[in-house]
Amino acid sequence: MRKSRKFLKNGFVAAADSKFTGEEPTWQDAANMSESELNSRFTRGLNFYNYYLDADDYVDILEKFMINQGYNKNHVKLLKKAPRNPEFTTAGKIARMINMGMPDEHGIHVKTIRTRIDNLLAQERNNAQTEQKVATNKPSVHDIMSEKVRTEVLCELEGMLDEWITNTTANINKINIVNALKGINAPASALKPVAEWITRRKDEYTEAHDKTDPDLVEGYSYLSKPALRKRIQLLDSLLADLDLYKGSKKATRKARAKKTKSADKLIARLKYLNNSSNDDYNLTSINPILLIGAQTAFLFNEKYRRLIVLKAEGRDGLTVSGTSIKNFNENESFAISLRKPGNVLPDIVTKTETQITKVIESLTTKKAKANGRVNENTLILRVL
Repeated sequence: MRKSRKFLKNGFVAAADSKFTGEEPTWQDAANMSESELNSRFTRGLNFYNYYLDADDYVDILEKFMINQGYNKNHVKLLKKAPRNPEFTTAGKIARMINMGMPDEHGIHVKTIRTRIDNLLAQERNNAQTEQKVATNKPSVHDIMSEKVRTEVLCELEGMLDEWITNTTANINKINIVNALKGINAPASALKPVAEWITRRKDEYTEAHDKTDPDLVEGYSYLSKPALRKRIQLLDSLLADLDLYKGSKKATRKARAKKTKSADKLIARLKYLNNSSNDDYNLTSINPILLIGAQTAFLFNEKYRRLIVLKAEGRDGLTVSGTSIKNFNENESFAISLRKPGNVLPDIVTKTETQITKVIESLTTKKAKANGRVNENTLILRVL
């Protein structure tokens, strides 16, 4: 049980469970410590404050830091209204260690705190401007979605980053960003700040790994090469997930424009897989109505990991009869097994027809005859 009293009279955090957590980290002996020892103590500090302090405890800590950094009273007042999200608490933990005397030779930690504080201040300024609007001026759809993306997606990414900070190994995980975006039904137009966040973090890790930025090399020196590579790989994977989600949203938008009564009847008996059951793919079928009149269709049988490409026989395009796609050219159409679907499917969903052809031609597996049948294991990826 933690004591209700958070701080001792001497200003230190009251470590009620010190036999398990140790006392609050101090930095008087930092000058005699190696980089690895400093990094180890920094990581222990993050865990220590996570155990003993709550979000509101960081208000006074951040106020002291801001005053020392030259922020004015209005900045401090604005920060006190900011949401107690992961960005706030992470800034508070590191600020506590800076306030306690932790060395920061290259300014990486101070830069991290200031970036988070500036983000929080910008958000609060936007909120204040919104509150000043006349009550009858309802927020736009764009504003509502931007706020949802910030609170439901970017905050999850910040939480993921906090876990990466406390775990210095390569044994880390990413969030399921597609599920987060589906949860708020985010349109493709709202994904830019998410892509920018991921790209910014990826660039930092890459520059530290490739040793192109001395400050970042120093700042991330507590991470091994494999740990840095793992973080870069996961961020690359998140960007690929964004592309898959964007492709699915664009396909859905087109489906609403093309829907007709006669096409509804044609696809009435068609059975297909609506959403991938494999989290590694994160794919969603387009509306099957788009098959009617298409010149090319790309399907994926998830059970057998087979990509099916159907080319139309004539200018009237493909059509559907019962549970099969008809009017395809048997000589030009084919099926091909995918050894690593996760490396190929993103290209099928996002690339041009010429680029897709090059990707398929680079595969070493043999092409087989396509039969046009569609079942409950088949995703309808794309039409052209």
